[in-house]
Amino acid sequence: MSFHRSVLLSLFVAAIAVAAPVLPAQAQSAYFFPQGQSTDFDPAVPTPQQFLGYEVGSRYTRHDQLVGYFNELAKHSDKITVQEIGRSYEGRPLLIATVTAAQNHARLDTLRQQHATLADPAQPRTAAGDSPVVVWLGYSVHGNETSSGEAAMLTAYYLVANRSAETQQWLQNAVVLFDPAQNPDGRDRAANWHNAYASSPASADPADKEHVEPFPQGRTNHYFTDLNRDWLALTQQESRPKIEVFHQWYPNVQIDFHEMGKDSTYYFEPSPKSMHSPLLPASSYEFNKTLAKYHAASLDALGSLYYTGENYDNFSPVYGSTYPDFHGAVGVTVEQASSRGRVQESVNGPLTFPFTIRNQVATGLGTVRGAVAEREGLFTLQKTFFQSALKQAGQQPLKSFVFGDAHDPALTRKLLGLLLLHRIEVHALPSTVTMEGRRFEPGNAYVVPAAQAQFRLVHSIFADTPPIKGDVFYGSTSYAIAPAYGVAFAASKGRIAEGTQVTALPPVQAGVQGGQAGYAYVIDWRDYNAGRALYALQSKGLSTRAAFQSFTASTVGGDVAFAPGSIVVPVAGQPLQGAALRDAVQAAATDAGVQAHALASGQSRGGVDLGSDGVKALRKPTVALVMGEGVNATEIGSAWFLLDQQLQLPASKIDPTQLGKVALDRYTTIVLSGGKYEAVDDVAVGALKRWIQAGGSLVTYGTASRWAIDKKLADGEKLGQDEETAAGERKAFGDQRDIAAIERVSGNILSADIDTSHPLGFGAPGRALAVNKENAVVLQPSANPFSTVVRVDERPRVNGYLSERNRARVKGSAWLLVSPQGQGNVVLFADDPAHRKYWHGTDRLLVNAVFFGNLLNPAKPRG
Repeated sequence: MSFHRSVLLSLFVAAIAVAAPVLPAQAQSAYFFPQGQSTDFDPAVPTPQQFLGYEVGSRYTRHDQLVGYFNELAKHSDKITVQEIGRSYEGRPLLIATVTAAQNHARLDTLRQQHATLADPAQPRTAAGDSPVVVWLGYSVHGNETSSGEAAMLTAYYLVANRSAETQQWLQNAVVLFDPAQNPDGRDRAANWHNAYASSPASADPADKEHVEPFPQGRTNHYFTDLNRDWLALTQQESRPKIEVFHQWYPNVQIDFHEMGKDSTYYFEPSPKSMHSPLLPASSYEFNKTLAKYHAASLDALGSLYYTGENYDNFSPVYGSTYPDFHGAVGVTVEQASSRGRVQESVNGPLTFPFTIRNQVATGLGTVRGAVAEREGLFTLQKTFFQSALKQAGQQPLKSFVFGDAHDPALTRKLLGLLLLHRIEVHALPSTVTMEGRRFEPGNAYVVPAAQAQFRLVHSIFADTPPIKGDVFYGSTSYAIAPAYGVAFAASKGRIAEGTQVTALPPVQAGVQGGQAGYAYVIDWRDYNAGRALYALQSKGLSTRAAFQSFTASTVGGDVAFAPGSIVVPVAGQPLQGAALRDAVQAAATDAGVQAHALASGQSRGGVDLGSDGVKALRKPTVALVMGEGVNATEIGSAWFLLDQQLQLPASKIDPTQLGKVALDRYTTIVLSGGKYEAVDDVAVGALKRWIQAGGSLVTYGTASRWAIDKKLADGEKLGQDEETAAGERKAFGDQRDIAAIERVSGNILSADIDTSHPLGFGAPGRALAVNKENAVVLQPSANPFSTVVRVDERPRVNGYLSERNRARVKGSAWLLVSPQGQGNVVLFADDPAHRKYWHGTDRLLVNAVFFGNLLNPAKPRG
């Protein structure tokens, strides 16, 4: 950069950053708002600058300030109401602000009910009456993509305060729903960082600390979840409330505001045809082109560079811009090049924070303009979308899905709850059916008909991801929920008889069954919530054991068969006795939502007796999660979430650089997720080796498993071989990106076989297991024949896209194995077992590693 250019840049940055007197609304409009539009704003409505005390774009606005401003607008205008719909994990409020004309607010519920008829195929198009078009503007789902949160305030101010005839016409004919900060915890993490390291004048150097966030950065929420990929799985408490509001309104247009690398420009849809889902009608994608005209016009007026149709997936309902596509709306991802600070050098010149905000405001206002102008077409699109869902369901070979497991009521209930959140029609199973070798029984199973308005979402959750034309993907290529949950389910080519429709979750059956035990209490490990009960019991100082073989016990309700892994709490030798022990077990079981059976005798009706050496004493786990620079935040965040929210087990969170400095002997288990561990020096590696040899259990996955093998922590294990390009092979320069994308492993569901007799396999409902393949790490089966716990099938069924080269690499490979090392071991997963916090079929294997870590090495021979 020349000296002259540098001086000009510094002067400009100083001008926007200095604490100057707040400008009037008209001056603000001159930059952020459309040129040539009315500058007539209601002076009774405060501008963002007047409320905040600084110019928008001169610093990052904290979440509490953003919330305060929206509430301030509601105090001064009858065109906006603000509703708190929930709280983040760190306690910050989640908002939905509704902006429309005052007369619409007066009958808002009536308009909402009218509009919702568009999602009902049985209702005529005329039932929508005079209901306004509904626009949803979603900001800051990625907390460090911060321009959108600032734009939310300005856009809301413009709609509420601008008195032009055009704006009044918009509000008369539209209901605009603002979600101003979908990820408040991540947003504040980023805002605090950028504000803390801001200079005056600002530094445009990309290496300046203001532009370089530390681990875990602000993209994700408290548990490092990418909330933009949680719209289908709904694992997070930030996601579920907004889905409730979504289904109250069924928006016609939904914009998800994002940022991308500083050297890009601005992206909006339409997306490439190769990214389109065969499940969606072509008319849905065609309307992207219609709406794009309004986005283009808004950015053309500013002279801002932009592009369309080149990247970003548009075929999976996991995103905030595609979930609405699966509900007859026009969902749009917009991406603004990010300044990641107040100004940063880019290939396009200095990229300033105010410039990025202005583009987001222009797109938001352009969206409202387009939605109002295209109201009739949008209404027709949504009505025909849900009508065509019934027709498309009739053309599909699968007519019904059934799910449920009497031995795992927790996961059955969890999946049922997810379906109800998505407004999917579910019925009780009226009579026993056997499908695909699985038996489903009334009272424990449910039927989901394909022929319903939500057919496309039903298909997304239960069926294989449909093949698409093209092999280049931005995100995961498979997204089915049911296989990932690990609960029994099956599909039928004929319609299964349906019982009563289920509209609410049934009561939980939990607590001690059979009164006070004379000998022991037993909890079946197949229930997904059993781990939570186990840790609660251990936290009370109670002695716990696990049956490593199945057995059948006599209870007051009759004989009950218990699977391997089942938890035994003997009466003898406990710090609590009699009623006090029973009350402790009752409390743990009730809180976890599981049943504990009281037994009067240790002699089993079948299988091992409770005093057998096959019923092993358990140690209370103490877990360390390694997180810090270089670690994959979303992966280690999934383990943290699992321990916190599912098991209520408090884990220690330690930095990679601490491994050679802290005493490791306090931990029974240390977890290394994927990432780069170059910062872990030889001293730390030596400390880990000694800890493992002394009885510690190191759990690794993905690239951490590769690192553990390379560092001889898992001595004796081997990686699969990479296939290299033949020497001298020639390929076209222009094909580089496409070839790299085709060969990328981008999230697939693979069929595998699990050894259910191994402690790591306890609780799995059968040997067939679905696993997620998200990276290129391939493990060879262990030389020890008893240590390969999960192995990918030789001819694996693939849900999603996986190149032929990668299929050849992964077939027959180990997905989970144990490497015994002295008194301890290394548990190696090829991929994250708790992927995106909804892979319960494999995250229970991580739970097993935590509780049974010292019992995984091959047993000594009998005698």
